[in-house]
Amino acid sequence: MSDLADFAKKDKIKTGYTPWREKSPENQKAWAEAVDGYKSGISASVIGRWLKQEKGCPLTDATIRKALITAADE
Repeated sequence: MSDLADFAKKDKIKTGYTPWREKSPENQKAWAEAVDGYKSGISASVIGRWLKQEKGCPLTDATIRKALITAADE
């Protein structure tokens, strides 16, 4: 039996979640613009509508809001 670290190195199955903002350069640019807008005072609800309507973001308003708050604190 191997320990967890050895097992993880050998494990070929890749799982996990890729955030929408990291799926393409366009999404990364839109997300950066959204965070900058949030920091400058644009409301999360306006940003959420823009991301969904103009950028094809599939996230819910609550998820976008929480992500913006987290990103603004970093």
